[in-house]
Amino acid sequence: DQKEQVTPRRLSGGQHVVQLDTEGTYQCSLTGLIFEVTEAVKITYSLLSWSKYANLVEKPWIVGGPLFDVRCDSARALTSIQFPHSLCLSG
Repeated sequence: DQKEQVTPRRLSGGQHVVQLDTEGTYQCSLTGLIFEVTEAVKITYSLLSWSKYANLVEKPWIVGGPLFDVRCDSARALTSIQFPHSLCLSG
Protein backbone atom coordinates (compact mmCIF):
# COMPACT_ATOMS: atom_id res chain seq x y z
CA ASP A 1 0.00 0.00 0.00
CA GLN A 2 2.59 2.54 -1.15
CA LYS A 3 1.43 6.14 -1.48
CA GLU A 4 3.58 8.79 -3.07
CA GLN A 5 3.52 12.05 -1.07
CA VAL A 6 2.68 15.11 -3.18
CA THR A 7 2.73 18.75 -2.16
CA PRO A 8 0.06 20.78 -3.93
CA ARG A 9 0.51 24.18 -5.49
CA ARG A 10 -1.63 26.77 -3.71
CA LEU A 11 -4.01 28.84 -5.79
CA SER A 12 -6.10 31.86 -4.84
CA GLY A 13 -9.23 31.34 -2.78
CA GLY A 14 -7.74 28.55 -0.68
CA GLN A 15 -7.59 26.12 -3.58
CA HIS A 16 -4.87 23.52 -4.09
CA VAL A 17 -3.85 21.77 -7.30
CA VAL A 18 -1.77 18.67 -7.99
CA GLN A 19 -0.66 17.41 -11.38
CA LEU A 20 -0.26 13.64 -11.12
CA ASP A 21 1.85 12.42 -14.04
CA THR A 22 1.18 8.69 -14.01
CA GLU A 23 -1.00 5.91 -12.61
CA GLY A 24 -0.65 5.38 -8.88
CA THR A 25 -1.76 6.25 -5.37
CA TYR A 26 -0.86 9.70 -4.06
CA GLN A 27 -1.31 11.40 -0.68
CA CYS A 28 -1.48 15.18 -0.24
CA SER A 29 1.11 16.31 2.30
CA LEU A 30 -1.14 19.18 3.49
CA THR A 31 -4.63 17.67 3.76
CA GLY A 32 -4.09 13.90 3.93
CA LEU A 33 -6.38 13.32 0.94
CA ILE A 34 -5.44 10.14 -0.95
CA PHE A 35 -6.05 9.97 -4.71
CA GLU A 36 -5.90 6.77 -6.74
CA VAL A 37 -5.57 7.43 -10.47
CA THR A 38 -5.20 5.31 -13.61
CA GLU A 39 -3.46 7.93 -15.76
CA ALA A 40 -2.05 11.46 -15.70
CA VAL A 41 -4.57 13.90 -14.25
CA LYS A 42 -4.89 17.37 -12.69
CA ILE A 43 -6.90 17.57 -9.45
CA THR A 44 -8.04 20.86 -7.90
CA TYR A 45 -9.46 20.88 -4.38
CA SER A 46 -10.28 23.14 -1.47
CA LEU A 47 -11.55 22.95 2.09
CA LEU A 48 -15.09 24.31 2.48
CA SER A 49 -16.87 25.72 5.51
CA TRP A 50 -19.66 23.65 7.02
CA SER A 51 -21.53 26.88 7.92
CA LYS A 52 -23.04 27.01 4.44
CA TYR A 53 -24.10 23.33 4.45
CA ALA A 54 -24.74 22.45 8.12
CA ASN A 55 -28.49 22.97 7.81
CA LEU A 56 -28.58 20.09 5.29
CA VAL A 57 -27.36 17.64 7.95
CA GLU A 58 -30.41 16.22 9.70
CA LYS A 59 -30.50 14.49 13.09
CA PRO A 60 -29.31 11.95 14.12
CA TRP A 61 -26.42 12.85 11.78
CA ILE A 62 -23.84 15.42 12.87
CA VAL A 63 -20.98 17.20 11.16
CA GLY A 64 -17.98 14.98 11.76
CA GLY A 65 -15.07 15.96 9.56
CA PRO A 66 -13.71 18.35 6.98
CA LEU A 67 -15.70 19.17 3.85
CA PHE A 68 -13.84 19.23 0.52
CA ASP A 69 -14.65 20.41 -3.00
CA VAL A 70 -12.69 18.15 -5.39
CA ARG A 71 -12.54 18.65 -9.16
CA CYS A 72 -10.70 16.51 -11.68
CA ASP A 73 -9.97 17.17 -15.35
CA SER A 74 -10.55 13.46 -16.16
CA ALA A 75 -13.24 11.86 -14.00
CA ARG A 76 -12.60 8.39 -15.47
CA ALA A 77 -8.95 8.53 -14.37
CA LEU A 78 -9.75 9.23 -10.70
CA THR A 79 -10.81 5.83 -9.34
CA SER A 80 -10.96 6.67 -5.62
CA ILE A 81 -10.50 9.40 -3.03
CA GLN A 82 -9.86 8.67 0.63
CA PHE A 83 -10.84 11.54 2.91
CA PRO A 84 -9.27 12.18 6.34
CA HIS A 85 -11.55 11.86 9.36
CA SER A 86 -9.89 14.88 10.96
CA LEU A 87 -7.69 17.72 9.81
CA CYS A 88 -5.31 19.87 11.86
CA LEU A 89 -5.31 23.46 10.64
CA SER A 90 -2.89 24.82 13.26
CA GLY A 91 0.14 24.96 11.03
